[in-house]
Amino acid sequence: MRKPRKFSLFPILIVFLLCFSFGLATYFDSVTNPSAIAVFAQSNPETANNDAAKTSVNNASVTNQTSNNQTSNNQTSNNDVAKSPVVKDSAKKPATSTANPLGMNNLVPFPSNVALPMRVGVSLFVNSINKINEATNTFESQFDLRYVWNDPRLAFDTGEMGTNRLEFGQEAAVAKLATIWNPQIKITNIVEKDAQISPGLFIHYDGEVELIQRVKATFESKLNLDAFPFDTQSLLVAMLSSKYNSNQISLSQDQEDINESGLDPELKINGWNPQGISFNISQTRAWNGAFLRQIEARVTIKRIPNAILGSIFTPFLLTLIVPTIFTFCANVDLSPRLVAWSGSILALVALTFTFSVRYPWLGSNSLVSQVFTTGHAYQLVSVLLSITLFNPDVAKRMDRFIVAELVRYLRWFVPVGFLGVLITKSLLTAFDW
Repeated sequence: MRKPRKFSLFPILIVFLLCFSFGLATYFDSVTNPSAIAVFAQSNPETANNDAAKTSVNNASVTNQTSNNQTSNNQTSNNDVAKSPVVKDSAKKPATSTANPLGMNNLVPFPSNVALPMRVGVSLFVNSINKINEATNTFESQFDLRYVWNDPRLAFDTGEMGTNRLEFGQEAAVAKLATIWNPQIKITNIVEKDAQISPGLFIHYDGEVELIQRVKATFESKLNLDAFPFDTQSLLVAMLSSKYNSNQISLSQDQEDINESGLDPELKINGWNPQGISFNISQTRAWNGAFLRQIEARVTIKRIPNAILGSIFTPFLLTLIVPTIFTFCANVDLSPRLVAWSGSILALVALTFTFSVRYPWLGSNSLVSQVFTTGHAYQLVSVLLSITLFNPDVAKRMDRFIVAELVRYLRWFVPVGFLGVLITKSLLTAFDW
């Protein structure tokens, strides 16, 4: 027969007191700590949905008020954008970023009811070119890029909208781009660390989309300085869509795109004369074997050589004029001639070094390098003549009539021939003959 269990009242009392103390502490903590209430309130689905709805209404009213201040013709379109808190959040992120708005990877599918390849018109208008750096092969510029394509899904009734064109600027344009298809064109030679891109978007009633980007950035462009200081450069802006191949989109230009392109009539570049802008459309092969359409805009500028010519040719000719007079025009002994030519050689070496430091980007094929090389050759020829035909000790061992005829001929032929070579080379380079 089992004995009945005995229960002690003391352990039960201890457990009861502990539970009561824990419940009391939880109650006072919830009263004194409002954040705890907020956390629990958010876990309630109905309360969370009400809060989200209130936030959506507030965002819509703020966005609608801003869009009404910017323009009076796009009330309906801006209200549609403002009604979505997700779209507004996506607009905030690119606003503080320098990323290309067209580079966003949105999930809007490619239009299915358009002829392939879809035409994307491209135009570029240059507002300013601030700095050209020959050492780094870069230039700084501000210009307006214009892309035009047609998406029938965006067509609307002008009677319902009250306008034939919807306008979106700055953040509203970035937000709208996230909700529509775009060709995702990138500038391939842009230095993105300091790029500033401000978009503007127009959607026409027939579905035509017009995107304008004001771009201010530094761009990489290979400069050919062989003809310096008579060089003409083509500053490159290269555009490419790496997502869509040439069978899907076609970057092209019609007459309207050509009319929208050009240079600002008041465009001024320090040390350069702007000539014009040209476009070249080509294809490039991607890593997966697909062909991508790209378009290159080139701004042609011509250097103003006046100041540079003075700084190059004036000291260059001064290093040669005194020993030339001593050798070909004055009847002096051999020693003064050699002293004059030794000083000239040292001066020309120093001048060459100075220009190599001042213009480190100039190669051996440049005009300046060829001029200095010609000067050293002239010095060598003049020194050889000074110690041979123009040296009395050597000349008296030869037929004096032949020496006299050669000296009379060489007195004018060597310096004039040297100047002729310099002038001819300079003119051929300057006029690109």
